[in-house]
Amino acid sequence: MHTTFKTFARAALISSLFLGAASSALARDITINVAVQSMGTAGSIEINENNGTAARKFQNSVFEQLIALNLQDPKLAFKPGLATEWKWIDDKTLEFKLRPNVKFHNGDIMTAKDVAFSFSDERFGLLPAQIAARDKGETTFTRVDGSKGIVPPATVAASRASEWPLLDHVEAVDDLTVRIVMKKATLDTEARLARVNYAGVISRRGFMEAASWNAWAAKPIATGPYKVEKLEPGSAVHMVANGDYWGGKPPIDKLNILIVPEAASRVNGLMSGEYDIISDVGSDQVPMIEGSSDFKVVGGPVANVRFIALDENNGPLKNVKVRQALSHAIDRKTIVDALWGGRTAVPQGFQHPLFGDLFATGHQTSSYDPELAKRLLAESGYKGEAITYRVHNNYYPNELTIAQYNLENLRAIGFNIDFSVIDNPNDPSPDRMMQDLSNTAYFAFPAALLANNCPNGVYNSKTNPKGGMWQNDEFDALCNVLNTSTDRAEVKKAFSRALDILENEDPGMIVLHQNAILYGKKANIEWAPSAMFAMDFTPGHFAVKN
Repeated sequence: MHTTFKTFARAALISSLFLGAASSALARDITINVAVQSMGTAGSIEINENNGTAARKFQNSVFEQLIALNLQDPKLAFKPGLATEWKWIDDKTLEFKLRPNVKFHNGDIMTAKDVAFSFSDERFGLLPAQIAARDKGETTFTRVDGSKGIVPPATVAASRASEWPLLDHVEAVDDLTVRIVMKKATLDTEARLARVNYAGVISRRGFMEAASWNAWAAKPIATGPYKVEKLEPGSAVHMVANGDYWGGKPPIDKLNILIVPEAASRVNGLMSGEYDIISDVGSDQVPMIEGSSDFKVVGGPVANVRFIALDENNGPLKNVKVRQALSHAIDRKTIVDALWGGRTAVPQGFQHPLFGDLFATGHQTSSYDPELAKRLLAESGYKGEAITYRVHNNYYPNELTIAQYNLENLRAIGFNIDFSVIDNPNDPSPDRMMQDLSNTAYFAFPAALLANNCPNGVYNSKTNPKGGMWQNDEFDALCNVLNTSTDRAEVKKAFSRALDILENEDPGMIVLHQNAILYGKKANIEWAPSAMFAMDFTPGHFAVKN
């Protein structure tokens, strides 16, 4: 066939139009709207300040750590993160080789100096000049060289002692080599480094040049696949793809985390097309979502334990037998089977299988035994004084339904329960007695769950007299074993004993169930949630089908 110039030109034009249209289709922005119940601390994305379960859903899209967790592995195995390899060079020093050419969100290349700064006194607000400025209510301080720096809140400063009790210092050897130096040998250093909270690497220049702590916390500079474009405190976090991401092109161009507190509104928004993914779906909402082939529910148990915290400093809860009676009045099996539809489980106490050979296999939490609860209550001399029970408005999935079921059981035993739904159940006022909480096993070691109750933890009333709820001298000593011993058998024995004290002998909490997070999503989205709270939107873990 003879092709004329005119024929060729027309074919070329058609071809170019087709390719242009295809290229345009391929280049179109992918915007994903994710509706969540809460963002945690309003106005802050900072991992050392906003460190609750709500924020963990999206913070891993911004921050990364030296050692990463395989979020698609139920056991959350370690894998290389910002470090390609690591080794112990002596019993107190862990050396890392950094991934080359990793760029921060501001375009700077990450070096060992950034890593060292991420664990430094200035980053946590522990320099003498920062402490002095914070004590005066000032938000900036003057460095030795005369430049101005920011002052992190007291809670961030306190977190260094509780989350890194044995960290001595972090030193840069060369641009791509860094050493974590501990005060003594530990079993949990690598596990602590594999968490986003308290171990995320940040830009040294970005932090040092921030105008204020609030400015930094609203738009932190790290290395993750997405960078913060805009924060609307308490309403939304708008992120965009990090075009320089070391792990490849992020699959989402614009990622919007939208705060929608009401579960029904999230479900309605999903089904109307307003949201692409919604979190914290209640088990009773699953049939509605899966009643349409356009939507699907995914998710299940996560490494988090729901519990009721008991404040032993107030009212009838000063009496240990009252607290023991409360712990035997909770019907966990019905919570899991009926209220969760069997989608989660009753844990073997305040622990998680992630702990491996340190899991306290012989431990059991207080059994559901109404008759024993009544007997303990009678022995306590309880006279019907009011016991406050505070819960959030479904901050946790199924929270209100479970709390109301617990309320019925407690009143049937003979407790006079003053039940309230409030924004801040943890307000340390004199009438705080029972409150809904959860803890995440955010690193694979027993101290991950017990840290808040141990010395320097937020629940420990000896080291935190203004806000703590519970304290036991033997328990505190066992915490020291968990944090310092390198004998695995000794650690396991200490952990088992600590659980018995905390849950049974001198209850500081009532274990409810392993938490579960169910997500609703559009059926054409290929995405699976992780065994942790973190939502994984990294390259290779998200796609939209045509």
